[in-house]
Formats: sequence, C-alpha cells, structure tokens
Amino acid sequence: MRVPQRGRAILRRLSAHEPVLVFRPGDFLLTSSDGGLARLLGWATGGALNHAAVIIDPLGTVVEATPAFLADPHPFRVSSVSHYLRAGKPCWIGYIELRQGTRHDVVGYAEHLLRAQSSGFLAGRVWQALHTLLSIAPRSWMARADWLAVLRRFLDRHALVLREEHAFASGELVARALEGGGFIWDRDPAYITPADLFALFHQLDAAPAPIRLDLRRATAFHSSAPRAAGQAPITRLTPRGVQGALSLTALGEEPARQEAPQTGIQVLARVGVFMAASLAVIGLLEEAIKLLTHDA
Repeated sequence: MRVPQRGRAILRRLSAHEPVLVFRPGDFLLTSSDGGLARLLGWATGGALNHAAVIIDPLGTVVEATPAFLADPHPFRVSSVSHYLRAGKPCWIGYIELRQGTRHDVVGYAEHLLRAQSSGFLAGRVWQALHTLLSIAPRSWMARADWLAVLRRFLDRHALVLREEHAFASGELVARALEGGGFIWDRDPAYITPADLFALFHQLDAAPAPIRLDLRRATAFHSSAPRAAGQAPITRLTPRGVQGALSLTALGEEPARQEAPQTGIQVLARVGVFMAASLAVIGLLEEAIKLLTHDA
C-alpha cells in the first residue's frame, strides 16, 4: 500500500513571445509531441499533453524518453524547452519544491539513465505500446465514469506493468526522478502520465478581473427590482475571478481533451475490449514461453 502523494509543484505556461531565459534544474516540462509513442499515450489518456521531460540545466536542456517509435534507437535523449517553443508546442513548466539537497538527485537520476542506455530498443518500444494500450488506457477511460471507480481502484491495487527494465515512458521518467526529491505517489509510477501530472499540479491562481463600480451598482439595482408576473427569471451572474481571469491570462488555458467524455456503457465496453485483449496477449506470451522452453 503506497502512502498518498507527497511533494508540491506549480505549473506555469510559457509564452513563445516571452520565453524564460533561465531555468531551474530538477523542474519538469509538460508538452506535446508528434512521436508515435507520445501520440499513442495522448490517445490513451484523452489529453492534449502527451509528453514530459526533466530539466537538467539553467539553459532549459531536458532529458526525455524518446517519443518516437522507430526514428531513434535509444530509449532516452536530450532536447530543450526552446525546441518545443519554436515548434509551437504548448510548454508548461512544473516548478517543484524538493527536500533540501535533493535537487541534484533528481537531475542525476535522469542523467544516469541517459548515460546507461543502450541501442536496439525496438522490443522495449513494443512493450511500452502494449503497456499504454492494455494498462494505462483502460484505467484512464474508466476515470470518465464515476460508477466504475471501484474497478479503477482495483486496477490501481493490482497494477499490470508491461515493459523492459529501465525503459520508461515520459511520465514515468519524471515521476521516478521526482521520487529522489521526496515525492511519493499514490500509484505505481508506471501509471503516471503527463495528463496525470497536469491534473495533480495545475492551479488556476490568476488574480480576479477588475469590475467597474458603476456597472456593479447598475447590476445590483436591476436585480433588486421586482419582476412582473410571468417574467423569466434573471440569469445568475458568474462569480468574479472565474471567466474574467481566465480570459486575461494564458495560465488559465487548460489543454482541451481530444474527445468528449463517453457514456457509461461505451466506457464499460471499451474497458472490456482492453481487458480481453490484455488476457489474450498474456496467454500468447505464456504459450510462446512454453514452446521456447520445450524446444530448449
């Protein structure tokens, strides 16, 4: 049983017109990528943010899990925040609070994976794709139906992780690096996705938009006047600091989900297909292992 998530982070969206010139090593980046594995992860979670990386120096250099399926044989690679800004991708920086003296451990973990990696990673990519389809996708789709919460918690307690050793997806790479700084997650890090990191740490903390005093007095006067018989009720006003604040700042621009929430029956059918496919794949793997063992 894992203890609840510990550790704090605040997400800020960078503007391509006013990029940050100095970054803090140990923070993380949330963005989107056109790589095959990243696009598959985005489909599985239903979110626009499908990629994550660890910032390792003040210039914004990042260590990331390779988002492409076949373009790069290495599981991890070096990129930069400016690369994604120039490509027009959304860039959210996670400014994290760490235990004293552990920021170097977060960076060191990412750099260690980069140095220790080897090529010939096609089998690892296949396992990552299967893990995304058969483990992450069912859990993410079940989160859209409240009445499937019990089944989702069951899968959380009995996590099925399909991957090679030290072959991480982008969200898991960030989650495992942050564990070195004192973060403790409420689920296996293999289930942490960029969409989960955004949901955990995104806060709408923009300042309330100012409202003219004369307009407020006029609104109060009209709302206090008695309505005539048969007159339709007055529409409630939106509280200050909600819509106004979001329209004035890029920090309130949440990545839109790629698809509308599904109905309960559709979600259950989709989960059933994923679970049946999972059992079929596991059965085929067991038979293959038996055949190899028998031949040997």
